[in-house]
Amino acid sequence: MTPTAAPGGSEADTLIHEITAALEADGTLGVGTFDVVMSHRRARHALTTQLNGRRIVRVVPTSTPGEIIRFVRQNASRLELHAQRMAERAPLHPDKHLADGCKLTWLGTPVRLYLVDTPVPVHLRQGVGAGLLVAYRGDITRQGARPIIDWYARAGRVWLETAAPARWSRLRTRRPLPQLAVRDLGRRGGIYQEHAHELTLHWAVFQLPPLLLEYVLVHELVHGTRPRGRSHGPEFRVRLRRALPDAPARHEQFKAAFRLLWVGNTRQIA
Repeated sequence: MTPTAAPGGSEADTLIHEITAALEADGTLGVGTFDVVMSHRRARHALTTQLNGRRIVRVVPTSTPGEIIRFVRQNASRLELHAQRMAERAPLHPDKHLADGCKLTWLGTPVRLYLVDTPVPVHLRQGVGAGLLVAYRGDITRQGARPIIDWYARAGRVWLETAAPARWSRLRTRRPLPQLAVRDLGRRGGIYQEHAHELTLHWAVFQLPPLLLEYVLVHELVHGTRPRGRSHGPEFRVRLRRALPDAPARHEQFKAAFRLLWVGNTRQIA
């Protein structure tokens, strides 16, 4: 544990060490699984869980060790439930071994990586059964997954430019279609930037089946209509349900599927 204090001097440091020692002795939170942080802006203490599962115990200058121990005990069950939910939602993005026959997916359809020794741009070759994503072995050796990611971005942009106008017209808005882009968005499948009126999808979502890819697109397009209120508030939900009546079900399916998408991680390059 690393006790952390906001500016306040030795009294804050002393209190943090006392609370840390008391929590270690209590045992409700495992030793080494939490940090005690002093806040001079909060009105009361709080307990949160980070994405990595580590607990943050936020205390205030008037907190006492006994008070914090009782607070942690009272919230132990909630913490465990929260940790379980975070574990269920944590990304499980697989690594890929980029060798001949490596399994990939394009719009929900299996494709296999086919490496050739002649310089060619990455391209999809449709055939009987699974298609082949053809790539130059030398490019993969030198650049890793980058040529494949770039192909997903290019092919995804073509799909997006074809699909977005039709979906946009169904939203019955006088606003122009947002600018369209495809790139790496980290943990997000898509994003709408209001200041630029730009819609961006993660290149990885083009591995999804069309039904879920459509959900991601329409979700971000609805943001582009600028519904009033909170980002995902009542008006947004009404517009989304109007465009996709089964949006809640697709949302849950998308969250489960996105966790399992390949996002460019590699174990070994061919």
